[in-house]
Amino acid sequence: MDVETRDICFANETIKPDLSYEHDLAIQEFLSTLCVTILNNILLPFVYFVCYNLILIINDDDYEACKREETEKESPMPLHRKYISKSCSPFYYTPSKNVEEMNEDDLHRIVESENNCTSSQEDPKSYDVGGYMPISERDILGDKYEVCRKLGYGQFSTVWLCQNKITTDYVAIKVSKSQSKLSALAKDEIKLLESTNSTNRDHSGFRNIVQMFDYFCCQSINGNHTAIVLEVMGPSLLHLIKQSEYRGIQIPGVRRIIKQVLQGLEYLHDECGIIHTDLKPENILIKAKEPYIRQMVNTAKKFNELGIALPKTYVTSDRWNNLQSYGKDDDSYEEVQLFRTKSYPEDPFLSELVSFRKKHSEPKLKGPMWIDANIEVKIGDMGNATWVNNKYNSTIQTRQYRALEVILDAGYDCPADIWSVGCLAFELATGEFLFYPKLYGNFSLDVDHITLIWEVLGGIPKYITKRGSKADLFFSNGKLRHIEEKQLRIWKIEDVLVDKYKWKRLDAIPFAGFIEYLIEPDPSLRYTASAALSSEWINE
Repeated sequence: MDVETRDICFANETIKPDLSYEHDLAIQEFLSTLCVTILNNILLPFVYFVCYNLILIINDDDYEACKREETEKESPMPLHRKYISKSCSPFYYTPSKNVEEMNEDDLHRIVESENNCTSSQEDPKSYDVGGYMPISERDILGDKYEVCRKLGYGQFSTVWLCQNKITTDYVAIKVSKSQSKLSALAKDEIKLLESTNSTNRDHSGFRNIVQMFDYFCCQSINGNHTAIVLEVMGPSLLHLIKQSEYRGIQIPGVRRIIKQVLQGLEYLHDECGIIHTDLKPENILIKAKEPYIRQMVNTAKKFNELGIALPKTYVTSDRWNNLQSYGKDDDSYEEVQLFRTKSYPEDPFLSELVSFRKKHSEPKLKGPMWIDANIEVKIGDMGNATWVNNKYNSTIQTRQYRALEVILDAGYDCPADIWSVGCLAFELATGEFLFYPKLYGNFSLDVDHITLIWEVLGGIPKYITKRGSKADLFFSNGKLRHIEEKQLRIWKIEDVLVDKYKWKRLDAIPFAGFIEYLIEPDPSLRYTASAALSSEWINE
């Protein structure tokens, strides 16, 4: 057959489809789809699960090894302050377990725990003439505030959750001891709070200051007491740091908190002419949302429903009304200045609820903690505050947050608060103090504190070393008097973040730079609150 004839035959021939081939192709497609489904829905999740748990085990082993290593070192620094944060996935802050979910055994356990914890209870001897006011649940204060439960106590006052029987709003009432010198301090605090309440309510920082609603005097068998009615707040930033297991919180959360603190300071400094003088995590309070307040109220109700007596820490029993005299309170005026009471002491009961929840929850990852992106904080405890133009004290601030000029006794002003913000920012991000001075041999805490500042800043300008009545105790010709230069370890904040906390250099540089502006050794060159709010890091 020639080529032309063959082509004609092929053209006229009917070609039948190969059905067996299409059948095989369909089977292949089905098997391929099945394999992909199994891989995505079964095998990969299983692999992820195994890897995730391996990471947890490794991290836990590392942590235990770290604990053993740190325990072997004889150092006064608490273990949680020395543990280096890991570069791994963050975990989220979650509130404590709802009291409604706890049974009677749980509540009895908490009562026993709290009643055995002497550190969370007032000294019974302080319920005497000149001491605390005996207060019980359902008492009426100031003619209209019904006591719901105790929030806590300070060195010179107790704080109570109360309900305004007229408006039904909940408030926190701080009731001071009845000593005359403490009453004078309470009146000073009231004047400061009146200023923050009324100076400029349109300022953006007004909402970042705990507000006073009312104040009054009340009488008890122990004398006359001053009561300050404040807005109810949630836990302090110290609570968040503890929740993070001292690993700090994620930088977006740090930025949001520090920005609000600076807004509050801008209002205090520029509008009210007030220096706080005691900024630290304990005195920065998280705004309480309705569920938080409701939980505090429900706590007391739950105990009452089950017929369980509240822990001694939370509601004082009637026996306080019949206490015998233990003698006068011997707090000296110096102690008053050093240990003025907090506006909102930590609530040990809620801390116990948190502990209960942690024991019944999944293990947390070892990393910085995420917090609510909408967190709101306020500056509290104006009991140590002072006027810019009429300062009450020369020695201010808690040790770890104390400014260089205060240590040198070189005078202080609003920049002292800014120094504390720098220390606070570092602590929020890492879970550790920026400066943690300790006693070494014959060296004082001040000597170690100055040395730490020198090492972090890479030195202190010579003209600064000549300022202050105590400068000669620490410096000689612009150098440290007690520490040789070869003994110093210059470790600037940027390098600390990279070397110790494993930050990326690109993240460490701007944050370290921001803090260094806040702890500038020359107060006149230090950031103001307004300047800090305009900084690049705050506005990222």
